[in-house]
Amino acid sequence: MAVALARELVGEVRDDAYTRHLFASDASAYAIEPAAVAFPRSADDVSAAVRICAERGIPIVPRGGGTSLAGQTAGGRGLVLDFSRHMNVIDAIDPATRRVRAQPGVVQEDLNRAAKRFGLGFGPDTSTSNRATLGGMIGNNSSGSESIVHGTTIDHVEELEVVLADGTQARFSRDTTHAFDEPVKAILREHARAVAEDYPKHWRQSGGYRLDRMEPFDLAKLVVGSEGTLAIVTAATVRLVELPKAKMFSVGHFESVADAIAATQDALDLEPWSVEMIDRTILNLSRSKLEYRKLSDRLEGDPGALLFVAFAGDTDDEVRGKLDALAAAWAEHGHGYHVLRAESTAEQNELTKVRKAGLGLLMASSEGRKRPAAFVEDTAVAPERLGPYVKRFAAILEKHQLEAGFYGHCSVGCLHIRPFIDLSREADTFRAVAEEIKDLVAEFDGVNSSEHGDGRVRSEFNERIFGAELYGAMRKVKTLFDPHNRLNPGVMVDPASMTDDLRDATLPRPKPLVTHLDFGEGGMHAAADRCQRIGACRKTGQGVMCPSYMATREEEHATRGRANALVKALGQPDPAKALGDERLHEILDLCLECKACKSECPLSVDMASMKAEFLSHYNAIHGTPLRSRIFASIRTLNRLGSAFAPLSNALPAPLGLVGITRRRPRPRFVRQNLIRWNTSRSRSSGQPVTFLADSFTTFTEPGIGRASIELLTAAGYDVRLEHAGCCGRASISKGLLDDARRKAEALTTRLQATDGPITGCEPSCLMTLREEHVQLLGDRGIAQRTKLVEELLLDADLPLRNDTPQRILFHGHCHQKALAGTASTVALLKKIPNTEVVELDAGCCGMAGSFGFEEEHYELSMRIGGMRLFPAVRREPAETLIAATGVSCRQQIEHGTGRTARHPVQIVRDALEV
Repeated sequence: MAVALARELVGEVRDDAYTRHLFASDASAYAIEPAAVAFPRSADDVSAAVRICAERGIPIVPRGGGTSLAGQTAGGRGLVLDFSRHMNVIDAIDPATRRVRAQPGVVQEDLNRAAKRFGLGFGPDTSTSNRATLGGMIGNNSSGSESIVHGTTIDHVEELEVVLADGTQARFSRDTTHAFDEPVKAILREHARAVAEDYPKHWRQSGGYRLDRMEPFDLAKLVVGSEGTLAIVTAATVRLVELPKAKMFSVGHFESVADAIAATQDALDLEPWSVEMIDRTILNLSRSKLEYRKLSDRLEGDPGALLFVAFAGDTDDEVRGKLDALAAAWAEHGHGYHVLRAESTAEQNELTKVRKAGLGLLMASSEGRKRPAAFVEDTAVAPERLGPYVKRFAAILEKHQLEAGFYGHCSVGCLHIRPFIDLSREADTFRAVAEEIKDLVAEFDGVNSSEHGDGRVRSEFNERIFGAELYGAMRKVKTLFDPHNRLNPGVMVDPASMTDDLRDATLPRPKPLVTHLDFGEGGMHAAADRCQRIGACRKTGQGVMCPSYMATREEEHATRGRANALVKALGQPDPAKALGDERLHEILDLCLECKACKSECPLSVDMASMKAEFLSHYNAIHGTPLRSRIFASIRTLNRLGSAFAPLSNALPAPLGLVGITRRRPRPRFVRQNLIRWNTSRSRSSGQPVTFLADSFTTFTEPGIGRASIELLTAAGYDVRLEHAGCCGRASISKGLLDDARRKAEALTTRLQATDGPITGCEPSCLMTLREEHVQLLGDRGIAQRTKLVEELLLDADLPLRNDTPQRILFHGHCHQKALAGTASTVALLKKIPNTEVVELDAGCCGMAGSFGFEEEHYELSMRIGGMRLFPAVRREPAETLIAATGVSCRQQIEHGTGRTARHPVQIVRDALEV
C-alpha cells in the first residue's frame, strides 16, 4: 500500500515504526497503530489514497490536529490521512456574504486571524481553537464556550467538498444534487417518526448522524458530525459571524462547584455570550505555572470554583451595564463572595488562558497512569437541572472511589467531569461508570455526547441511546455511503468495545534507565509520558511553543510527537540501546531546546532536558561529533579569540569542515574584554552581588556587562565578577552531560564561597543555574540566589532621565520567558521617562544558541525568525529601539533584518544620570 501511495500521491507517505506510533493515538484514551500515514496536498491526493485503500480493503482515518477526546482519530489499523500539514489554505474571504472557503487542515485561530480584519470570525469557539482544525470541527460538530450565541459547527457549514468511500469526489450543499439524495430521502421518509421523536431533546446533541437536521435537505449536514465515517472533507465553505464591538467578562468567586452552578441562572437571565466554570483543582494547578499565574494572582481568597461570565454588545457602556446587573443579582441572591472584572482584551486573554487550558492543567495532576480520563466528560443536561445532576454524578464517582476535576460550560449544562482512573488496571470500572452515567443522563433528559463526539468511547451506547429504529436508520446511512465499512470503522455505528485498544493497557512497563539529569519519580519515561497528547504544542501564530512545529507543521516536530517517540523508545527491552536509533534522532533533531514546553505546555513536558539526555545516550553509541565538542568549548574559544583580537576576527576559520554555516557572520571578539575592564574599575561598598561573566558578555559584548555593573553599582550593590568558568549551557545543549556536570560542580564550588545574590545578563546562563544545575547536582541553594540583573534592578531607585520620547520594541529570550518571565525587563524599561515599551509576541527567534550556526539547520532557523519576529522588527520605523535579552536573539535580529538590537540594560544605562 505504501509503495502504491508514494507512486500516486504528490504528498509524502511514511510507514516507519515511529511515524505509525505517533499517529496511533490522539488526545483520547486509545491507541491503534496504523499501517501508514499520508500527508495529502490536494483533493486529488485524497481521492487517489482512498481509491488505493478501497482496492486493497484497507481502512482510512482522516485526521486534523489529533485533539479528539473520544478516539475518533486514533490510528485505525489502516491509513491515516494527516490534513494539517499541507491542506491548510484559506481562500479569499467575502465580507459581503460573510463566507470563506478553506481546506480541512486550517487551524481555527488562523481562520479567525484572517477574518478579523473584516470584523468577522468563525462562531464556534473551542478551547482548543489554537490547534483544532476546521476539518476536525466539522467531523466532530464542535461548539465551544459561545454555543448559546453561535450554536455548533453544523449551523455554519454552507458547502462541503468531499471524497467518498470509492474515491470519487463530490460537493454537498443545499444547492447541489447527488446520487445519494434519493436513498437518503427514502430513509428519512421510512423513519420519519423516529427521526422526529427519538433523538435526545437537549439541543447540544452531537452524537450519531444528524438526520434531524436534514430539513431543508442538505447532505453536508449529514457529513457534519459523522467523524469521518461517511465521507472525507477536502474543503468547506463556511459562514462567518460578525465580531462584537465590545466584550467583557466577570469572574465570580464561589465556595464550591455547587454554589457556582446555583449562580448560573442569574447569568443566563442577562443573555451572556458564555458562562464557563473551573474548579479548585484546576485553579491550584495554575498557581504553580508561570504561563497561567496572572489569574491566580488576582484571586480573592481560595475559591472552590470560578464562574467566567462573558457579555458582548455595541458599546462598552452597554456591556458594563450587564456586568453591573450581574453583580447586583448575585449580591441580591447571596451568590459568591467576590467578583473580578476583565474589561480590556489583553486582560481577558490572560485570564481566560486558565479556562482554555483546563484539560491540560487537570492532566498535569496525573499520578503515574492514574489520569483524568475522558469518557463521561461530555454529557449535558438542561442548565436548570445541572445542580442536582452533578450531585448525582458525584455520588456515582464516590461509589466507585474516584476523584474528578470539574470544568466546562454551565451556560448549556455541560460540565467536563474527568474521573482519575488507571486504565491499565481499571478497565472494568471505566465501563461500569460509563454505563451508570449514561443511564443518569437519560433520567435527566440530557445527552451523552454534547460536543466531543462519540468516537470509540461512546459509540457502543448509541443503539441504546437512540433506540433500535433510529439507530437502524443510521446504519442504513452508513451502508449507503460506505458499504464496505472502510471509513473510520468502529466509530458511530457497528462500534468496537469501549475497552478495546486502551493506550495505557497496552504500554509496556518501562525498564529502568540510568540518566545524568534528575527527572523525578519514574525517570525519563515518566517525564515523556506526562504528555497526554492534548496537542497544545501544535498551536500556531502565538507564544513560543513549539517553533519547529510552527515552521514545519509536522507532528514529529512538535513536543507531543517527540514525547510520544521517546515513550516508544524508552518502553523497549533495552531503552539505552533504543536511544541510539537514528530515526529517533531525526525526530528530536529539530527541537531548539527553547524550554517553551516547560511553561506553555499545561503539563510542563520538559523536552529540552529530555533532548539533552537523549543526545548523551545517542553520543555514547555513535560518538560525539567534533562540532558538538567545539560548541561545548565556546568559553575557551572566546577567551582565545579575545586574547588575539583583532587578529582573530580577520583570520579565516574552516567552519564548513565541521558543519558550521558560512552564511551567518561570526561573533566579533573584543580585546578589552569585561575581565580586563573590571580590573581597572573602582569598587564600591554596599550589598555584595556576584555578577556571572558569561562567555559572550565577557569576550564579545563586554559593553553589556559594563552597563549591568554600572547600573548595579548605582543601585548600591558591591559587584564582584565571577569569570573563572563556564556554566555548561552549550555542553548541555549538545548532550555532553558529563562535561556539563564537571563545569556545574566547579562553578557551584566558587559561587558557594560568595555572599548575596548571583546575577547576570545572559538569560540562558542564569537559567542554567536555576534549572539544569539542580537537575545535575540536586542542590537548589545556588538556584535560589540567582536573579536576572533586571530583577535586581527593578526595585532600585535609579536616577533615570530621558527628554526625548522614544519607543522600544522588546523581544524576550525563550529561557527567560519559560523560567523567569519578562515582566521585570519590561517594567525596568518602562521606568525610563518618556518611553513606550512594546513587548513582542514573536515566538522563538530561531537561533537557539548553536542551532542557527549549524549548516543543516540554518534554513529552518531563518524560517522560524521569518514567521513573526523579522516582520515585526521590519515594520518598526528606524528610530524605534530594538531590545533583546539574549545574545542569540540579537545576532538573529541583526542577521535577519539588518537592525541592531541592544540589551535592555544598555538602554537603561544610557538614561542613567551620572
